[in-house]
Amino acid sequence: MEKSAKPFLKWAGGKTQLISEIEKSLPKELIKSKFTYIEPFVGSGAILFWILNNYPSLEKAVINDINEDLINVYKTISSNPRELISILEILQNEFHALEGNEDNKKLYYYQKRDTYNTRKAEKCEQAALFIFLNRTCFNGLYRVNRRNLYNVPMGGYKKPTICDKENILAVSSALQKVEILCGDYEETLYHTNKNTLFYFDPPYKPLNETSNFNSYAKDEFNDAEQVRLKDFCAKLDVLNHHWILSNSDVKGENGNDEFFDDLYNDFLIKRVDAKRNINSNADKRGTLKELLITNITSNQPYVRAI
Repeated sequence: MEKSAKPFLKWAGGKTQLISEIEKSLPKELIKSKFTYIEPFVGSGAILFWILNNYPSLEKAVINDINEDLINVYKTISSNPRELISILEILQNEFHALEGNEDNKKLYYYQKRDTYNTRKAEKCEQAALFIFLNRTCFNGLYRVNRRNLYNVPMGGYKKPTICDKENILAVSSALQKVEILCGDYEETLYHTNKNTLFYFDPPYKPLNETSNFNSYAKDEFNDAEQVRLKDFCAKLDVLNHHWILSNSDVKGENGNDEFFDDLYNDFLIKRVDAKRNINSNADKRGTLKELLITNITSNQPYVRAI
């Protein structure tokens, strides 16, 4: 039996935990027939792989991200998985051999981070360095500064899995029916068909000044970008495309903050439970509310925002 593909990265805000809520929202008529799935902010692809594994009526999938380094990893896994695996096996063996010597482990990690940031390695090695850093850094966080330099410190994992050969091959197989784009999310509009479902997982609006983890690219995804995304969703609605969007529930943090309730007041909003996994203070991790917003009304799982 062929192994099911799963996300190959640890990712801040990964959406595995929202799958059951998203499943309730899917337009039943659409997913029974041939349809196109588009994910304009793919990240670690949790929803992508779930869709690929569970909906055989899927005709085409299109993924996109503004992060060129991330998209290089997807393209490398799709086209050249075995060379990638060979490089990852070397990195894993070298890193594991340093277990017990924290100074040398740190030296190795930061040397690889420096090499990654030069972006002079060939594409397959660059993809391997991306995965290595993701599996060994603090909390699987991807963060860059305004110069596009990756700046996450090393994590404290003992012998982390850096090369998951079976999953990389499964992901490579799954990606053969996926078109991989790199650019502004609005360009995905040109890849729609008659039956199209979009899932948006943009950089979340920060709940407060200390929770800003949206630096996945050197340009900030600020409030103006959140408004532009809403305008794009409204355009998709006019064109009769289905869409679901997740974001932070800023009102849950501040009862007077109506940013998303006002912004998406023409659509349906549901507050769902999610886990807060990233915080330097373990006591501040736990459950919180996130938003699922959609123009899908046929299943009636939502309450219209008031």
